[in-house]
Amino acid sequence: MSLTVDRIAAMFVFGMKEIQDIVRAFGRMKRDGTPYALATVVRAQGSTYRRPGARMLFSENGRVAGLINASCFEADLAERAKEVISSGKPRLVRYDTTSSADIVFGLGLGCNGIVEVLLEPGDAQSTGKKLDLLRACIDNRYRLTLATVVGGGSPDRVRPGDFLAVRGGQRVEATIGDARLLSQIEADAKGTASPSSMKTFASSAEKVEVFFELISPPLPLVIFGAGADAIPLVEAAKSLGWHVTVVDHRAAYASRSNFPAADSLLVAEDIPTGLDLDEGHAAVIMTHNFTRDRNLLRTLLVSPARYVGLLGPRSKLQTILQSLEEQGFKPGEDHLRKLHAPIGLDIGAETPEEIAVSIVAEIKAVLENRSGGFLKDRRGAIH
Repeated sequence: MSLTVDRIAAMFVFGMKEIQDIVRAFGRMKRDGTPYALATVVRAQGSTYRRPGARMLFSENGRVAGLINASCFEADLAERAKEVISSGKPRLVRYDTTSSADIVFGLGLGCNGIVEVLLEPGDAQSTGKKLDLLRACIDNRYRLTLATVVGGGSPDRVRPGDFLAVRGGQRVEATIGDARLLSQIEADAKGTASPSSMKTFASSAEKVEVFFELISPPLPLVIFGAGADAIPLVEAAKSLGWHVTVVDHRAAYASRSNFPAADSLLVAEDIPTGLDLDEGHAAVIMTHNFTRDRNLLRTLLVSPARYVGLLGPRSKLQTILQSLEEQGFKPGEDHLRKLHAPIGLDIGAETPEEIAVSIVAEIKAVLENRSGGFLKDRRGAIH
């Protein structure tokens, strides 16, 4: 499946690890019968800690999973979540920290932005279905478009929190009772390309605001080489919620005891049959064997993988490229554009753990179309 740059970027906007944590917490609360509320950022203006699509899950006792704001208004949001849990009614909450006053919500804040958060009480008809869909998106590794009603409409036909889910151009779930409005929203959902957006629709005499977002499964990272230096790379990638596959020709190395956190362990001399690389994939070569590195690089450069990284010094890359040219293969500009060697950002990494951080940071930067430089040197908005 071919992905647009917008779709690739969408994988990272909403926080893979965050959604995983939320659906796990939801599973526990669903099993235990614990009342909960889901908070979703649906609009953000100016300087804000998180962008639209960020989520938190609250129980009656406070935050359970996710993060919308680093304490600025989290306490207030937790109290409002309790009210939503108690009343069973969804609520749109607006926080404006652009005030020049020194104290906002009893705190001196410097965020200088506006955030709108939709709070939805836990129920099997809407919020529960939505969280089940997010879990399926992660478990089954597919992409989903969610369109959630934020405000407006007639309460007997549509209310905040009602939603439509579209997968592969087909409706998979809908809780919006207004058929005409649902048809309009569905048409827009099937054409949605941006990671998130807010749109207004007409429903009878009311205007209805709808939040659209693209949800993608965790980034698939394939690591070729199961040496000791691959272990911290797997751990760093998993800390971000990525889906990690380790491939090595030695079964004793590509073992669960060495890589307990890996999602998949494959034993193969080359790229395993059935490993379907697409434009959403990142691949790292670190076999520490010249011939294997060369053969893997040749295959990966012509694959759809968006990112290909090779561990080792620049001289090693030059030798490999020369060897490939002698074999009759000369990579084109498109091939070399996705090749990153030496691999990683220049952060002065020395140890395997530091190198792992530099590699993960570079992959993140590349797939977000960022340079990986200092934020203080960035012109314009951070997000």
